[in-house]
Amino acid sequence: MSNIKFVSHEKFEDLYVKELCYLCIDDKYRVAYVRKQSKTGTMFWGVPTVGVTKNGAKVYFESFLQDSSFLEKDIKEFLEMRCWESAQSVFASPPRVLSKPTPAAVQNFQSHDDEVPF
Repeated sequence: MSNIKFVSHEKFEDLYVKELCYLCIDDKYRVAYVRKQSKTGTMFWGVPTVGVTKNGAKVYFESFLQDSSFLEKDIKEFLEMRCWESAQSVFASPPRVLSKPTPAAVQNFQSHDDEVPF
């Protein structure tokens, strides 16, 4: 299962784009997904696309392509289940707990404070 974490979410009153959700994938990539509404009223999640005219016809390019159908499936499941709304997400790893610095580490850090030029 992929490591997918919620970053932010926003709703819109747009004709075709209803929601925007930023996800952090594998603690490296922040990717935007939008919930679109087709002309027939069908709702679906997808990446934003860029439309350009190429050889006289309108062509759309996706802004994010993953090379794994498993990752795409996990992302869409995360979005459809609205995992960010629940306290527990099976997709995200547990939060990192930072340990308190030792007094020696604090003193060592403070001793280098005079060397900083700003």
